[in-house]
Amino acid sequence: MWFNRENEDLAKELSTNLDKGLSKETAQERLTQNGKNELPKPKHKPWILLILLALLDPLSIILIVAGISSVVIEKVISNEVHLVDFLVIISIVFLNAIIQTIQQVKARKSLAALEEMTVPKAVVIRDGEVFEIPTSELVTGDVVILEAGKYVPADLRIIQASNLQIDESALTGESVPVEKHAKIITENKLVLAEQHNMAFMSTFVTNGRAVGVVVANAVNSEIGKIAAGLAGAKQEKTPLQLRLAKLTKFVSIFALFLAVSVFLFFFFTDRPNWPVNLMTSVTIAIAVIPESLIVIVTVILSLSTKRMSKINVIVKKLDAVETLGSVNVICSDKTGTLTQNKMTVKKIIFNNASINSEDYKYNNSIHDEHFINSLTLCNDAINEKNEKIGDPTEIALVDFTRRYTIKESEWRKKHKRINEIPFDSERKLMSTINVIGNSEYVYTKGAIDELLKKCTKIYQNDKIVPLTAEIKTELLHAAKTLSLDALRVLAFAHKKFDGNKEDLENDLIFLGAVGMIDPPRPEAIKAIADAHQAGIRVMMITGDHKDTALAIAKQLNLASSSANVISGAEIDELNDDELKNKFKDISIFARVNPEHKTRIVNCLQALNYVVSMTGDGVNDAPSLSKADIGVAMGITGTDVSKQAANIILQDDNFSTILKGVEEGRNVYQKIKRAIAFVISANIANVLAFLIISLTAGIKPFDSVNILWFNLIIETLLAVPIGFDSNDNRLMLDKPRNKKESFFTNSLITILFVALTTTLAVVGTFFIGREVFQDLDSAKMATILVMTCAPAIYVFALQLPNYRIKAHHKWGKVNYYLLGASLIALGLNFLIIYTPGINQIFLLAPSGEQYVTVPTVSWQMTLVAMAMMTVPLIMLLGYDQIRKAIGR
Repeated sequence: MWFNRENEDLAKELSTNLDKGLSKETAQERLTQNGKNELPKPKHKPWILLILLALLDPLSIILIVAGISSVVIEKVISNEVHLVDFLVIISIVFLNAIIQTIQQVKARKSLAALEEMTVPKAVVIRDGEVFEIPTSELVTGDVVILEAGKYVPADLRIIQASNLQIDESALTGESVPVEKHAKIITENKLVLAEQHNMAFMSTFVTNGRAVGVVVANAVNSEIGKIAAGLAGAKQEKTPLQLRLAKLTKFVSIFALFLAVSVFLFFFFTDRPNWPVNLMTSVTIAIAVIPESLIVIVTVILSLSTKRMSKINVIVKKLDAVETLGSVNVICSDKTGTLTQNKMTVKKIIFNNASINSEDYKYNNSIHDEHFINSLTLCNDAINEKNEKIGDPTEIALVDFTRRYTIKESEWRKKHKRINEIPFDSERKLMSTINVIGNSEYVYTKGAIDELLKKCTKIYQNDKIVPLTAEIKTELLHAAKTLSLDALRVLAFAHKKFDGNKEDLENDLIFLGAVGMIDPPRPEAIKAIADAHQAGIRVMMITGDHKDTALAIAKQLNLASSSANVISGAEIDELNDDELKNKFKDISIFARVNPEHKTRIVNCLQALNYVVSMTGDGVNDAPSLSKADIGVAMGITGTDVSKQAANIILQDDNFSTILKGVEEGRNVYQKIKRAIAFVISANIANVLAFLIISLTAGIKPFDSVNILWFNLIIETLLAVPIGFDSNDNRLMLDKPRNKKESFFTNSLITILFVALTTTLAVVGTFFIGREVFQDLDSAKMATILVMTCAPAIYVFALQLPNYRIKAHHKWGKVNYYLLGASLIALGLNFLIIYTPGINQIFLLAPSGEQYVTVPTVSWQMTLVAMAMMTVPLIMLLGYDQIRKAIGR
C-alpha cells in the first residue's frame, strides 16, 4: 500500500532518489530485467482454428456423422455412392461455422484497445535532468512530472503537488475530478477513489502540476490488473447455447435410439433384407435430426441484430440478442448511464432563500449582474463548437449563465481579467480581478464555509447589509440541506478592487451559492419503472460516495434509505455467502473498485441470475466481460469498455437497454416457434414413415425426400418467422428461467401438430391405396402432403407466451412468410409434376431411381390438396379452445 509510506521509505523500497531520479544505467537495467511498460498483447486463435472449433459443435458433429454414415452404408449395400445427401449436409455445417467465425473475429479487440489508452511520451527526471521518453521505457522508481492536459503514464505515488486535479472517472467511476496531494495517508485500507496521494495509469490530469514516483507499471498497474482480468475472464455459455446444447443432446439420443430400435425390429422380422433395413434406419435418423436448425437460428438472430441497430443497439455477438431477453438483473453504472454525465446547476441560494435553478429570474439588478459575473468570469471553462473544455463544475456554471449572458468567451473579452489567484486545495477558493465598465472588481468562488469566513456583507433585496452570525447560520443550514441531497455546493462573493493585492480575499460581499449534481436522465426513471414491471431488478454501481449514490438512487426509485446502500469497504468485510444475503436489501453499491464489480457479478450468477452489466470506463471492462451481457456506452464509453462488451448503446441511454430486452424476448419466442415448427414436422415425417412401413410393408419416401424437406422447405419456411412483428405483451411477463427448455409451454402444441400432420400424411397414403387402388399415386401424393402441409399450417403455429388473452388480435401480416409459403408450395408441386425435375428428387422405396416417375392422378391430387389443409384446420380449432380456457 504505497499511499501510507513516508518519502524515505518510498525511496528505500524503490531504490531511487526522489530528487534526482534514477540513473540512466539503473533505468536501463530495470527495463531489461522487468520489460517494457506495456500491456501484454493477446494471443488470438487463427480463423482456421475458429472454424474447426465451430465444426466441433455437438449438432454439427451429429450432422457430419449422419452424412458420412449415409455414404458408407450405401457403399456397403449397393456398392454405389451418391454424394448429394452428404454434400448438402456438409455445406450446411460449413456455412454455419463460417458465420460464427466471422462474428468472433469482429469481436476480439479488448486488450488491443487497452494499449491505445496509454500515452506515448512521459517527462521523467534521471540523473537530476529532465527527459521526455516513450512511456514504454518507464520503470519502477522513475520520477515523473505531471502537467494539466496529460495522461498519467504509470501508477505514481505523488511526492509534490500544486493544485492537482485528476479525472479518474474511467477507472473509479468518480463523476468529478479528484483533488490530489502529496501528504501521507495513515489509513491501512482504501479503495482507489480514496487514495488521494496516488495517480493511476491512463487517468487524465485536468488541473495543476505534480511530481510522482513510479510504484507500478505495465501489468502491475491498476489498469494492468484490469487487463489481466479481461484476459483471464471465463466466457460463460449463453442461455441460448445451453438450451441448444440440451436440445442437441436430446435429439441425438432420440435419433440413435429410434434408428437402433427400427433396425433391430426389421432385423428380427425381415432378416434377409437387413442391408436395406439398415439404410432405412439411417434415413429415420436423418429425418429426426433438424439439419437446418443451426442455420435457421443464426439467420433469425442476424435479422434481430439488424432490427436492434435501428434502435441504437449494436450487437457484437449473435447469441447476445437472446441472452438480453433472459436478463433478470441489470447492474448499471451511474455516471453517464443513469445520469447525464454532465454536472448541472439544480439549486440556487439567492437572497437567503434556496430555489430551483429554473425559478431563478434575472432582473438586471446590481445583485444579479455581479452574481452572473462571478459564475462566468471567475471561471476557466469554455464551450466552443459543441466541445466543452474545462472542469465539469465550471462547465456547469457556464451552461447555467448562458441563459442570461452572451457567449462566455465574448463576455470575458468584454470584462477583461487582469489578475487572479488560482484555486488552492488549502484555501478552497479562487479569485479573479476583472474590469467592469470603468471599475475593477474582485470575484471569488469556493467552499461556502471558507468563503463566509472572508465575507462581512451580503446582498439582500438588492441592498448590501452586514453579514451577521445569524445569517451565516441560515446560509450554512441551507447549504447543508443541499449537501444532504448530494448536491455539490459552490459559493460566490465580490467586492470593488481597492488596489491592495495582499488583502484581495477579505471583506467580501456574499452574492449567493449554487448546488450542482450530475442529474438522472429523465428517460432512465421511466426505463427503471418499466424494468421493474418486466420483472427485472436494477442495481446501481458507482465510484461515488454513498450519500451521492443514495440521492440519485432515490430520484431513480432504486432505493429508499441508507439500508439499501453498501460501500466497497463494507463489501471487503463480507465473504461471498454474506454478500449474497445482502442482495435481498441492497441495490446500490458505492465507492467500489473494479474487482468489486466483478465479484458482484460472480455472486449474482452463483444465485442463477442472468446478469447484464452496463458501463463506460476502463474500470467496467472486467465486469462487462464477466457478465452474461456486457453493455457499453457508445458515446462516452472508452474503447476498452466497448471491446469488452457484447452490446454497445449508440445513444448511451439506459432506456434503450429495455428496448433491447424486448427484442431479445421476442427473438427467443421466434426461435422457439421456429424450433417447434421444425421438430413437429420432423416428428410427423418419422411417424408417417414408421406407420406406413409397419402397416403396409412399403417405405413411402427415401432420404433424398427427407433432406429436400428438412434442408430446403423447412429452412425456407422457418427463417421468415424471424420477420414476425414483435409482441409487446412479453414485457409484462417475468424473465424466463435460463434453464428453461425450448419445449416449456409448447410441448403439447408440438405433439398436436406432429400428430395431425401424421394423420394427414398417412391418411393420404391409405386413401390412394385402398380407395383408388393406385399405389404409385398414393406414394406421390403422400410426399406432396408431407412437404406442403407445413407450408400451410406454419401461419397458425402460435406458441403460448405464458398466458393467452381472449382479446388477442392477430399481428401484422408477415409477408415474408406468406411469400416463402407460396414459394415452398410452388417448389413442391414442381418436383412432383414436372418431368425431368421430379426424377432428381423422387426415389423409389428400394433406393433405385425411377426410370419414369409415376404421375399423380387428378383424384389423388384433389385428395392431397384437401388433406394438406387438415393440420391447419385442426390447429386453428386447437388454438381457439386453448384461448377459451385461458391456457
